[in-house]
Amino acid sequence: MDRQSGAALALPNVVIDSASGNGHHFPQDSTNLVQPTNNKGRWSNLLLAYKTLGVVFGGLVTSPLYVYPSMHLISPTEEDYLGIYSIMFWTLTLIGVVKYASIALKADDQGEGGTFALYSLLCRKMNIGILSSKHSDLNTNESRPVLDEDSKGKSRLGKLFETSIVARRCLLFVAMLGTCMLIGDGILTPAISVLSAMVGLRTPFPSVTKSLVETLSAVVLFVLFLLQKFGTSRVSFLFSPIMGAWTLSTPLVGIYSIIHHYPSIFKAISPHYIVHFFMRNGKEGWLMLGGTILCITGSEALFADLGHFSRSSIQIAFLFTIYPSLVLTYAGQTAYLIKNPDDHMDGFYKFIPKIIYWPIFIISTLAAIVASQSLISATFSIIKQSVVLDYFPRVKVVHTSSNREGEVYSPEVNYILMVFCVAVILIFGDGQDIGNAFGVVVSLVMLITTILLTLVMIIIWRTPPLLVALYFIIFFTMEGVYVSAVLTKLPEGGWIPFAISFILAFIMFGWYYGRQRKIEYELTHRIDVERLGWNAII
Repeated sequence: MDRQSGAALALPNVVIDSASGNGHHFPQDSTNLVQPTNNKGRWSNLLLAYKTLGVVFGGLVTSPLYVYPSMHLISPTEEDYLGIYSIMFWTLTLIGVVKYASIALKADDQGEGGTFALYSLLCRKMNIGILSSKHSDLNTNESRPVLDEDSKGKSRLGKLFETSIVARRCLLFVAMLGTCMLIGDGILTPAISVLSAMVGLRTPFPSVTKSLVETLSAVVLFVLFLLQKFGTSRVSFLFSPIMGAWTLSTPLVGIYSIIHHYPSIFKAISPHYIVHFFMRNGKEGWLMLGGTILCITGSEALFADLGHFSRSSIQIAFLFTIYPSLVLTYAGQTAYLIKNPDDHMDGFYKFIPKIIYWPIFIISTLAAIVASQSLISATFSIIKQSVVLDYFPRVKVVHTSSNREGEVYSPEVNYILMVFCVAVILIFGDGQDIGNAFGVVVSLVMLITTILLTLVMIIIWRTPPLLVALYFIIFFTMEGVYVSAVLTKLPEGGWIPFAISFILAFIMFGWYYGRQRKIEYELTHRIDVERLGWNAII
């Protein structure tokens, strides 16, 4: 594929590969290959929202499988459980509803979402490039007058990024770190989701060994990755009924558990239970946040999968199905654990009534398989964005839909993800180790998204400073506390995503450095019309 020398500045509107694999480039109308057209109407949007259940929200809505088992609870009391539920409720509300569903989804870059889309948006809107000012001046001057005219209205922060190569490199580093962590999330989500579901076999059948559970999980993942070549639309058609059954059944079990065990559980919505929780537990309560953060895992996929669906369909599905389902499911789990405090190591299957254990087990296993899809699709989107912006080697990216530009599949990336996922399960079979690694990824990606969103608010949206400060203080503080807690888990599996990110960052920076040297050489040795005319005269 040919790229212009200014590839890093504005290339999100180029399609890498068509569904037929002919490899041609063609311009994309930025207005709507991604959003549903108006004449499709409300029902089309609702149908699209239904399809998101099978792709976008799998990781988020299946988190009750592994949140409580990932916490290191020692003789928990009723007050402890009420505090934990209060933390989870406000985490889901603030990060899920306010940050992602209400704010982040509006920060798309021509229909694409995710950390790299935010970086691309900043590059494209504010002339933030990776070339130094000296090299930028060598570029074609077609867009320069416009940029110069707009410079008077730019914020001080925007001008800082345009004039400082250090600031631009720091921004690039943050964006690449977020990208690498999200890809790591795409490796860990399938592993922990499927493994946590298959562990349910050991409750009715204690003779089932840990190695057998790990082997079965690896086989399930192998089949899942083989299905990816059929595309997001076909996969979502198959997976959405499964996630619909899960999203409906678990809150119903939660309601039963609330009525049967602890009807007053919703008093824990009051934030004062959080304050009392930390006052009682101190450092131990802070360390428990490493497990609590998993209640919001998969939320980044809500943003990163934006290219596969529309903003309104994702918002409808999350606000009216996923969020209520999680609030009721966690309330039911907590209500059960208040009366059975020592069952937290199997906090999901133990709270399922015996009469419906097997139907729920089957649904949960299938849902865990589907849960993997959200981050797999997000990984494909992230890789596609990185390739288009010339920050990643040119892997094959195939468009699997004729009417949605964001639906992509990469065979090479798919099989590499499969190998890593299976390796994580077979090598780090302990669910707690994978949970610790998962917590590191989730918290760091959220923190990076908060930083990039703040820059978008200041530089592009021109949000009032008071609102920007309020947003940044709330979410940076909240997610910073989570990050500080999960980083203590580095020796206990938390190093896994850093190892994965180091490998990916080495590839990306190596490719970036090589491409930069090539661009600099071409800019320095190019032959313009004046030089050609002078040579002709001589």
